[in-house]
Amino acid sequence: MADAPAAGAAPKIPGSEKVVNPTTVLILGFVTCGLYCIYWMWLRVKEMNEYLGKQVVNPMFVFPGCVCYPVMWYAAWLYANGLPEMQKKAGIEPKDEKVLHAVLLILLAPVGQYMVQQKLNELWGKTGQS
Repeated sequence: MADAPAAGAAPKIPGSEKVVNPTTVLILGFVTCGLYCIYWMWLRVKEMNEYLGKQVVNPMFVFPGCVCYPVMWYAAWLYANGLPEMQKKAGIEPKDEKVLHAVLLILLAPVGQYMVQQKLNELWGKTGQS
């Protein structure tokens, strides 16, 4: 029998497992013509906000980004800026790759998400959250 969430615990968001295969993220991003990229970004934004204990990126910036690209670009930039803060909190020395991550998330989302997912997997492995 599967483990049920504890009473009063928030239900787990399907697909929001912390450690995700980056290759799966890359393939699904291309195969779904970017739809998975939007879903992935929404999940990772919620995880970032939860992990840092503050709202770095408003998750609602992701969905309007489908029709208003500058909103999604802004969300990608905020996410790229929040990633080093997550790494510092986990005790990982962050590299200054904000611009690279933001540009890839904006121009070639599946590749940018592949790179970011690798960093997140390292982060979750370091903190023991999976």
